[in-house]
Amino acid sequence: MSATEQRPLKVLTTDHRAQVANFNQVCRELQRLGIRLHRIDLVGNRLAIAHEGGRFLVQQRQVLGLTRRPTAGSAFYTAQFQGVTLEWREPISYARPEEWAGITKH
Repeated sequence: MSATEQRPLKVLTTDHRAQVANFNQVCRELQRLGIRLHRIDLVGNRLAIAHEGGRFLVQQRQVLGLTRRPTAGSAFYTAQFQGVTLEWREPISYARPEEWAGITKH
């Protein structure tokens, strides 16, 4: 084969193309719902979103595998949304909805 022959360049495999298409679809869906995207990591299949958006998705029961990890000054959440990992941080001092407030016994 001569170096001057034109060959089609294949960058994406079929599996990778499907993953990219799903990732883009999820990004569009979140933006359609009004959820702000803070960081997009296509290689890691992760999105960092605003904590208001994360709470909205949890209340609407649209996420799977919700995990909460306390950190200094905030709580770090991860969940799966349509095959993409979502991450968000919620400051500890953030006002909670009234239904979360309960009687505290000491």
